Amino acid sequence: MSDWSVLFWLIVTIIIMYPLKRWISIHVQGVAFLITASPQLSLWLFWALFLPGTLLHEVSHWLTAVLLGVKTRGFSVWPKMKKKGELQMGAVQVDEADPFRFSLIGLAPLLFGSAAVLLIGQGKLELGRLGEAITTGDLNAISWAIERTLSVPDVWLWLYLLFAISNAMLPSASDRTAWRTVLIYSGLAFLLAVGLGFNPTMPVEWQEMILLGISWLLSAFITTLAVDIFFIALIFVIETLLAWTLGRRVQYN
Repeated sequence: MSDWSVLFWLIVTIIIMYPLKRWISIHVQGVAFLITASPQLSLWLFWALFLPGTLLHEVSHWLTAVLLGVKTRGFSVWPKMKKKGELQMGAVQVDEADPFRFSLIGLAPLLFGSAAVLLIGQGKLELGRLGEAITTGDLNAISWAIERTLSVPDVWLWLYLLFAISNAMLPSASDRTAWRTVLIYSGLAFLLAVGLGFNPTMPVEWQEMILLGISWLLSAFITTLAVDIFFIALIFVIETLLAWTLGRRVQYN
């Protein structure tokens, strides 16, 4: 892939991931409600299911804040219902910081989560092999790759962790609050440099490092999408069977 195509597909995968995450979040709560018939119990089931991802999300905030010299005032992975009816899975309170450091703290769950997705998906489950088989279109190779993945010890535990982490790593609205400020000031600085006759250039080594980082993120996002699609199909089947068996359905707004 060229530099631009890698960046393009990275943006595309991010755009796709948010609606998939929202669908999963809503329908997992629906399945939990069908099982328990209790809004409170379904909330606790939902919280417990995504606890590993929530824990990594908040730890990444806390660790990045500490490394950047920003004081933290609280750490929680306890669920809390916010005023607008939005469920807050966890929180780390940090002191005021400049937009650059605050934006890095907000970005941390995506970076830490992507690293965990790569370690589990590519390292433990070897999903890269399955991806290569799919690109060849060889059904025998695909079948063999699936069998190899399913033969990994504790494969369902690793798939669950991959699912829980990947669906908790996307930055929330509060995590993204400083991004606009950083982008605006970075853009203004670039335009000012160009206007003054400077020709901002980046060393080739930096360009290669950035491209490598983007490629790793793209690989993590593609793994996330594949796992999400698998679990969406699984959740849909479970919800349909529960609705048919129990004789009731969840109405989504």
